[in-house]
Amino acid sequence: MKNSDQLVDMALLYMSLSFLCIGGTIPLIPDMHRFFVDTRGLMTTTEFAGYIALAQVAPGPNILYIALFGYHVAGITGALTALLSISFVPFVLMIVVTKMFTRLQANPWREIVLRGLAPVTVGLMFAGCMLLFGGMPDWRAWALAAVAFAVFMFTKLHPLWMIGVGAIAGVVLQL
Repeated sequence: MKNSDQLVDMALLYMSLSFLCIGGTIPLIPDMHRFFVDTRGLMTTTEFAGYIALAQVAPGPNILYIALFGYHVAGITGALTALLSISFVPFVLMIVVTKMFTRLQANPWREIVLRGLAPVTVGLMFAGCMLLFGGMPDWRAWALAAVAFAVFMFTKLHPLWMIGVGAIAGVVLQL
């Protein structure tokens, strides 16, 4: 009984959060952390961050960590419930909004709405990063982020090189 209650709670969480899935699910990390770690105690912060890290390094879609959270809670059933719940609302909204935006192609509000959603997405992603950093990171993390930003903006270096440099820097800084 308890497991089915957790599945229903998780499905409701993901269906409600999926309304905010603008630009992906990474901006939803703070709310997922609040649900799985803070309020329900279903996993530790270390497990939570570990699932996100595993999903980021694994090949495939970025949304993999949502399945891992569901699997942690209720095995395969939890993973499927999580993925279907997070996908259902955006799927329906995509169909409805595509039809609406096609009709409103000449309307100036269309472009205004699209431009307004970009800073919302960036802000939500920043909040997720701050949560995973454990608050404000020290100056070394900011310096590494600034270097990575500069490299991405001014070179055509493949992102995997920066991921490798970041991993080495993380190990060196922990010594």
